[in-house]
Amino acid sequence: MRTILTILFCLSVSAQGANDGRWIDPADPTIPADFKYQGEYVGSLDDVGKLGCQVVALGSGVFQAVLYTGGLPGAGWDGKSRSIMDGKLKGEGVIFSAASGKRAHVAVTRGRERKPSSTRVSLLTKFPPDGHRLCTAQISGDKMKGKVGDTPFNLRKTIRKSPTLGQNPPPGAIVLFDGSHMKEWTGGSIHKKFATLMPEPNNLMSKRKFNNYTVHLELMLPYQPTYRSQDRGNSGFYQVHDYEIQVLDSFGMDGAHNECGGIYSHKGSDVNMCLPPLVWQTFDVEFTNAIVRDGGKVKNAVITVRQNGVVIHNKFEIPGRSKYGVRGGLQGVPGPFMLQNHREPLQFRNIWVLPQGSTPSLPVGRPKPSITQKPAMKPVTPATAAAKAMLGKWHIRFSNNGSKYVLNLTSDGRSNLARTGKAWDGVWVIKDGMLTVTNPHDIIRIKLMLKDGAYAGKNNFGTARLSRNELPEF
Repeated sequence: MRTILTILFCLSVSAQGANDGRWIDPADPTIPADFKYQGEYVGSLDDVGKLGCQVVALGSGVFQAVLYTGGLPGAGWDGKSRSIMDGKLKGEGVIFSAASGKRAHVAVTRGRERKPSSTRVSLLTKFPPDGHRLCTAQISGDKMKGKVGDTPFNLRKTIRKSPTLGQNPPPGAIVLFDGSHMKEWTGGSIHKKFATLMPEPNNLMSKRKFNNYTVHLELMLPYQPTYRSQDRGNSGFYQVHDYEIQVLDSFGMDGAHNECGGIYSHKGSDVNMCLPPLVWQTFDVEFTNAIVRDGGKVKNAVITVRQNGVVIHNKFEIPGRSKYGVRGGLQGVPGPFMLQNHREPLQFRNIWVLPQGSTPSLPVGRPKPSITQKPAMKPVTPATAAAKAMLGKWHIRFSNNGSKYVLNLTSDGRSNLARTGKAWDGVWVIKDGMLTVTNPHDIIRIKLMLKDGAYAGKNNFGTARLSRNELPEF
């Protein structure tokens, strides 16, 4: 029965995706017209050389484009020179103008943007980027024509395909997912129509534990153009439940540690190989676990990652665990793969692992339920003086992101947690000196011991601070 409910939950979330500004199927008839123009374009700058362009949809007919001297990332770009253009849907095409002025990085806001704009933000952290030149262009059909300064260029849309897409498992590999069952996993669900693996309604955790290995995974990012930053197709591909390879729609961006392919907390990608949403992509990972002797680590874990066939991390020594979502205990011991539930409709398929050394067996027995299952939510009217003293508006900060949150506790035992662009209704209670706020995706626990004007606690993703006054970022 639990399995049936899990699958139904996933289907209900996915079916409502279009109403929530999220699409998981490129053939969905409700997908906005913007989608057909987003993507990659390649061609030449007259008498100069090859030129690549990535066009990113920001919603409501708004676009931003990044031009790459020499070709697309991983396919000729010189690694230095980029130019940015702002775009707007007009009739049966898109018109681009030169980007200029003072801009914030597009990732400074989170959640869903109600009035998208490209002229206030930059896909790249540094604006203007190195090599930036004033450019104009227009897209008609699958062709882009424009000028860099006074020099014309002509580009055509291309859809790149990873050379390892659909790769068969080699002899000795363990197939973790082929679309037919979930025997190798706890949590998550299979999408009924597409037979893909989804981290909904909770994290996916492999039942087997691994140490040193090669692993292949294919993923598809959802198309959600009005969403920003860590709320735009977010998940994580955890190695031995210690080290996270970030999964995110960061198409057209820099490739930082918290963008797609980054080793979270430690290192950005050598080149951003994230392809557009609703295109199948690949990760191929060679991993050697840390070595521990006498309770201490004597050697770091080492990882090589190829994204869509291009090396983005080459034998990188990971100095420590990633910041969020990892297990406790010593490093250097076998652990599971985890595909993180971040309340985003990611899809995975064709997952296999080739272990080095002995093959781990599949555990027998009923697994423990995931701590990220949707918590029960039943309001309890506050009755004690300590509870009544907590009524009203509070400011709260979490260590896992830089957003400012406001928590409102009401006299009927209900709560509202809000930040720019997003809000969650829940319930709250005080027991044994602890404030517990239960949201649909998370539980916040705050110990009611005031220190330096704030209370400390934690949620499912990290630590937290609560105060009547505004709080600084962690």
